[in-house]
Amino acid sequence: MTAGRPRARGAGFTLVELVVTLLILGILAAIAAPRFQDASAFTQRGFADQVIAALRYAQKIAIAKRREVCVDFLPASGSLPDRIALTLNPTTTSGAPCSAQVNLPGEAAAYVVGAPSGIGLLLSTNFRFDGLGAPTPAPVTVTLTGRGVPITISAQTGHVSD
Repeated sequence: MTAGRPRARGAGFTLVELVVTLLILGILAAIAAPRFQDASAFTQRGFADQVIAALRYAQKIAIAKRREVCVDFLPASGSLPDRIALTLNPTTTSGAPCSAQVNLPGEAAAYVVGAPSGIGLLLSTNFRFDGLGAPTPAPVTVTLTGRGVPITISAQTGHVSD
């Protein structure tokens, strides 16, 4: 080492910095890890969002086509879970059978929302949105097992909320 030059500091972390970093990471992991162990709350919320989206879509299709859109609850059978299926009344006659399938947006597949395993779906009754977007019969309540807040559909406006 020459007399006029300061000594270069070595690159890296000190032992104290490493210990403090590991300690902070350990505390964060102990607090955050249990929240991610049980994914059922995330699954349940995701399914609730799918049901709300399907109901809102059914109302929008009814208004856009000025036709009735039926929302049918299909209980679990065999390997199939509880489901909600959307169908359309192809005629202008109120109360006629909903015989036309409502497709997923941009696809040819039927619009059916199935419950994930461990989550049940209870619809108070099968119902339909009229051409103005109001549900018949009304009011409508959709309940998911284990979820305290039901999904409701307003009798006058057809607004879907949770």
